[in-house]
Amino acid sequence: MINFFCRLWNSARQPGAAPWIVLASGLWLGLLSWVRALHLPDEGRYVGVAWDMARSDSLSVPLLNGLPYFHKPPLFYWIDQLSFAVLGLNEWAARLPSWLAAWGSAVALYFFVRKYRGADVATLALAMLVTMPLYYAGAQYANLDMLVAGMMTLTVLAGAETVLRGEQEGAWRRMSVATGVFAALAILSKGLIGVVLPGGVLFFWLMLTGRWQKIALFFWPPAVVVFLILAVPWFWQMQSLYPDFYDYFFIHQHYERFVGENFNNEQPFWFYVPVIFGLSLPWSIWLPGILAPGFWRGDGVRLGPLMVIWFLVIAVFFSIPASKLIGYVMPTLAPLAVLLAEVVVRAMASTRSIHVVRTIAISFVGVSLTCVASNGVFRYLQTDSARVMGHQIRKLASPDDIMVYSHSYPFDLAFYAKSPQPAWVVEDWPNIPKRDNWRNELVDAARFNPALGREVLVNFSSLIPRMCQTQDRVFWIRGDQWELGRWPFLREVEPFFKQLDDGRVWRVVTDAAFKAKYCLP
Repeated sequence: MINFFCRLWNSARQPGAAPWIVLASGLWLGLLSWVRALHLPDEGRYVGVAWDMARSDSLSVPLLNGLPYFHKPPLFYWIDQLSFAVLGLNEWAARLPSWLAAWGSAVALYFFVRKYRGADVATLALAMLVTMPLYYAGAQYANLDMLVAGMMTLTVLAGAETVLRGEQEGAWRRMSVATGVFAALAILSKGLIGVVLPGGVLFFWLMLTGRWQKIALFFWPPAVVVFLILAVPWFWQMQSLYPDFYDYFFIHQHYERFVGENFNNEQPFWFYVPVIFGLSLPWSIWLPGILAPGFWRGDGVRLGPLMVIWFLVIAVFFSIPASKLIGYVMPTLAPLAVLLAEVVVRAMASTRSIHVVRTIAISFVGVSLTCVASNGVFRYLQTDSARVMGHQIRKLASPDDIMVYSHSYPFDLAFYAKSPQPAWVVEDWPNIPKRDNWRNELVDAARFNPALGREVLVNFSSLIPRMCQTQDRVFWIRGDQWELGRWPFLREVEPFFKQLDDGRVWRVVTDAAFKAKYCLP
């Protein structure tokens, strides 16, 4: 294995190897993204919004069950809609935005590092990055974390390239425009953090390395104009359509989520220390090497400060709020991979290089097998997916059928069933606890379209009267086994589908027999 790894390593360092490295990294990151069903709630939520927009021909307004959903900007949904149109409604298409962002930013990092530190560090940094379990999983997970991480990475790299070209009197103007483009796309990925964090990385890098005068390169008028043309129109349009949009999107979803403590996933300040170290194993075992005095001597000092500042700005920022999710720190992995690669390349050049090579070869094989195996493990561990249920419903349902979600909201069911219209969601509206969950997401969305909200958010006491107003209509009622005690008509119907997590679907027709028994004369 050692000899094979050495031959592979020597081949990857050759000048003509770059195209093959780019292709191999893309295949590696995306080849198995079709294996798992959509994970709940995140993948189901964001893919469901994209499908809702596609079925409603809503090009600009994100929709959750037909209602305007302004938790996040639209870039992920736009890419997903285009992916559905080209590739069809499937998991691979749904995860395409994350795969593209992961692949594109990893390749950009490879060429940036190759230019300033050579093929050895660049190749190893790319190999480490794409085999870090968190990065590999993020590339195959359909939510916004990898997309915004990719756009942030591209923004930082383009900004750094702008400065470094400006120091050498190079063609910095095109890179300044590219920085503006990627910053705008980062904002459209997840909001203000898309520009605040890359901007913070570049600002502190310039200040701490004595390059503060180069800040002006980012404000070259064409770059600013391109940024505004891409970033502003969607927000402007949403505010013109919905006067409460700015308050909800920027104050509630940005500021209050950052400083508040009543959102989900409260974690201590140090939460991301074990997360980053554990989910970048085995490569993170080399991390102490950056503390060695020799690390900051020689050519490595050229990129070292940028990577350290990049890592710390992201990690510290996301450690401040009480609410923390693992995927938030995805943007720290690119600079971490470069720092680790620098340590390992220096170790490989030492007198104990054979031991280092053996360790790297074993680590690479082990983590690669772990990444691949995890896909199969998660495929069979997941019991709440609506994939099979949705496919069964799709075979028999007609466009006029009505989906009913009782005391639940299966985010992925509309996607898998190709439901052409919003579902009735039955709950004890408006008496719901103030928690960060699907109930409050729907209530918030109904603020922006109250008329549709009254139609699709159905109170328990109103379901049967509403059903009685229809004539021979088919209802697909999704709930759990406890619905039998709530709705007497379900006791007379054999469940159409039973799910492993106690989920049930009943097919109910409001025919004459139903009305005679359950509808008032």
